[in-house]
Amino acid sequence: MSDVIRRLEREHPGLLNTLCDALNPSDLQSLLIEVARRRSARRTPSDIVRDYAESRFFAPARSPVADFLAWDNVAGEAAQGQFELLELSPTAPLGACAAVAKVGQNWSIATVRKGEVISDPTNILAIEAALRRKTSPEDIHLGASARVVRPQNYNAPGMLAHFRLFALVSAGHSRGGISFEAEALVRHLDFYCDAIGRFVPGIRLQLAVTGEPLRAAAQDFAARRGIQFAEEERPAVASYYAGFCFHIYAEQPDGGGQQLADGGLVDWGARLTGNAKERMLISGVGVEGLLAQRPKPRPPRPNTARATPPVACPAGGPA
Repeated sequence: MSDVIRRLEREHPGLLNTLCDALNPSDLQSLLIEVARRRSARRTPSDIVRDYAESRFFAPARSPVADFLAWDNVAGEAAQGQFELLELSPTAPLGACAAVAKVGQNWSIATVRKGEVISDPTNILAIEAALRRKTSPEDIHLGASARVVRPQNYNAPGMLAHFRLFALVSAGHSRGGISFEAEALVRHLDFYCDAIGRFVPGIRLQLAVTGEPLRAAAQDFAARRGIQFAEEERPAVASYYAGFCFHIYAEQPDGGGQQLADGGLVDWGARLTGNAKERMLISGVGVEGLLAQRPKPRPPRPNTARATPPVACPAGGPA
């Protein structure tokens, strides 16, 4: 509990319990909508302009729209026949991240209408895949590109609170052993190698894994695709993932690697469907990170040609 909440509890005893427990969701929603209406009624246009200019939440993305569209086109081509790409809603049910993944609710911005702004499309794709798995025996492979908002302050001056993520989710029933999981991993890795290779020609990728279950499948994939393979230690293998995770890096001129993609096994399919035999593998890539790997366009050459003198217009004609 934060210091602010402790102070409010001292000043208004029982307020937190009333809002959290005593009011049913519909009544709480109505109350919060009325609070927002009254507060917005007191705001002026100058208040709006000031907040827009000062807040890290509201400024537009710094990369040109054409760059994002270029990635979406490449991703769409690479996904054909492998993943069904969806256009997601910008909002999701409250707790879509906190109740599914092992993260706190502070990762997401809650709305007054029993929802939250998307902070990670993999969670939403996992929910959609789980719903489909309840009525279909077929494996599900979904993807989406979405602009997400993360409210955490990373103490990075100039860093925006929103960015674009491209995510993939594969869901299916356990076949015994790890055959579904291995096939899903290769499907995801093939997509990233193909799409990133087309988007950033000449890029050299590195694959690093944590955890044993799919290590051999990942190593075989790296050998087949001719990319560097390594093992790394990550606490997330147990705190977020279910025993296996991977990173895809872009090799840098100094020999290091810049992280591009992240993924691994999760238990979300089993938890969302209530079926312990359900398996799920997720992954995602930050699109701004990909854009940073593309060669910078050369500045245009200065125009040294002599200017053409203006043509005189007849009297009374347009200048």
